[in-house]
Amino acid sequence: MNTRRLLAAALLLAAGPLLAAGPALAQMDPGSFREHPVVRHYPGALIDSHDEKEFDGVDMVVGYVATPKAKITRKEVEGRVYKTFYIHQGGVSALQVMRNYETALKAAGFTTVVTGKVAALPSMEEARDGALFGAFTMTKNGQPAMYVNILIDPNVGEPVSRVTIVEPEQMQQVYAVDASSLYAGLAADGRIAVYGINFDTAKSTVTADSEAVLSQVRELLGAHPELKLRIEGHTDNVGAPAANRTLSQQRAAAVKAWLVRNGVAEGRLTTEGLGDTRPVAANDSEDGRAKNRRVELVRTP
Repeated sequence: MNTRRLLAAALLLAAGPLLAAGPALAQMDPGSFREHPVVRHYPGALIDSHDEKEFDGVDMVVGYVATPKAKITRKEVEGRVYKTFYIHQGGVSALQVMRNYETALKAAGFTTVVTGKVAALPSMEEARDGALFGAFTMTKNGQPAMYVNILIDPNVGEPVSRVTIVEPEQMQQVYAVDASSLYAGLAADGRIAVYGINFDTAKSTVTADSEAVLSQVRELLGAHPELKLRIEGHTDNVGAPAANRTLSQQRAAAVKAWLVRNGVAEGRLTTEGLGDTRPVAANDSEDGRAKNRRVELVRTP
């Protein structure tokens, strides 16, 4: 079967039966992995593949304005990610599958961001004629709690849909950074990359989960009063280079401000923002981009 695996998409929910249901056949055994608690498997569809990541980043459509000029807003959303690829049999149409998704998602409390033919939407990747796309969001306490994107390829009479669900959340820091390892890195190389200092997306606000790592940097400076550091901010290549440089400088300054507020003499610290000019990995994958989004400490005279 010639199925084109297209862009991200989101799937059905535990919100009642859909319009089209057939025999529960599957290329993957649904019992071999955890079904999403809200967005459930599409009845009667073959499950070609399923993947779940505890934490990852996915390019998602999160906004749309129709006037004065149609515009799609994309954002790399980080959190728990579910991806499922379905093959719909039994003579259903791509439109019928999309309408099922829309109805079930709405019943579950989602808001529709945009739906329509891919060819009629701006800034979408190339897809087969007749392909349909839908983006949906759910909020809790005024904050995004779940994003769902759906792309359906008509696939010559057997529509295929790829479903991507992202539940935004901060990564749980499991790699322990301590003052002694930071000092060892500085002694050996004169600089060290520090991961675990996080910021709000596209902002320089230091998130609360960064304090454990920042406290170790403060402890490092307290244990070595002779030490002076340049704090460097680095970004991935998403966005304009000038904006990335400005953001990286602001983030470096935010780290310095935290340290000064917590007892480090301001004269021991300088800052520099280098944007995306010094990557340590390729920017063609989320893993590479995550490595490039970092703070580095550099020993200075």
